[in-house]
Amino acid sequence: MFNWFKKKKENEEDNQYKYDPTNVRLNQLRVGSFVDYDLKTWQIIEGYEYDWGNDQFADEFQLQEGKNILFLYTEEDGEMHCTLNRRINIHDLPEDVVDVMMDKDKNAPPMRIPFEGETYYRQSENIGYQRAHNQNEWSELVSWSYTTKDEAKLMTIEQWGEEEFSASVGWKVSEHDFSNIIMP
Repeated sequence: MFNWFKKKKENEEDNQYKYDPTNVRLNQLRVGSFVDYDLKTWQIIEGYEYDWGNDQFADEFQLQEGKNILFLYTEEDGEMHCTLNRRINIHDLPEDVVDVMMDKDKNAPPMRIPFEGETYYRQSENIGYQRAHNQNEWSELVSWSYTTKDEAKLMTIEQWGEEEFSASVGWKVSEHDFSNIIMP
C-alpha cells in the first residue's frame, strides 16, 4: 500500500545536474549560472559537450558580460584544464585557410598561421562530436589546435561538415582564476 521508506529512483538526467554547492567546479556550470573572472561578472548563456572518443569528454560554456562574449573550454583528466577563447572570423586570417583546407591535394590547414603579431604552430588534429547541453543530437567536427612557441596563446580551427569552418583564439586559464560561482 504505502511504502514510506522507498527511495525515489533518480534518473541519469537528474544526476547530471547535481553538485556540491560549497564546491562547484567550472565543468559543472549550466545555462543561467554566473561566475566572476577578471573583475567582471559573466553569465553562462549556452553550454556544449564534446566527445573526443576514448572516454575523453569536455565542456564549453559561452560567457557574456555586456557585449563581451568569451568561450570557456574545460577538460578534466585528473586535473582541470581550461582555456578562454574569443571567436574570430576565419577570413581574417592572413592566409585563406578555408581555400587551403578545401584543396583536395593538401586537405589540411597550414602548419603555421601568423595572426595579430603572433605565429601559431599546428599541434594536433582531433575528430569528435559536439552537442548543446540541452540537445540530444551530436554534430561531427574536426578540430585543429595551434599554439604560439611559448604556448601562452592558442588558436583553434574547426570544420563542421564539408564547407563550414570556425576559428577562435585564446589563452590558458586556471580554475582558480574564477570565483563567486552562482548556479541557477
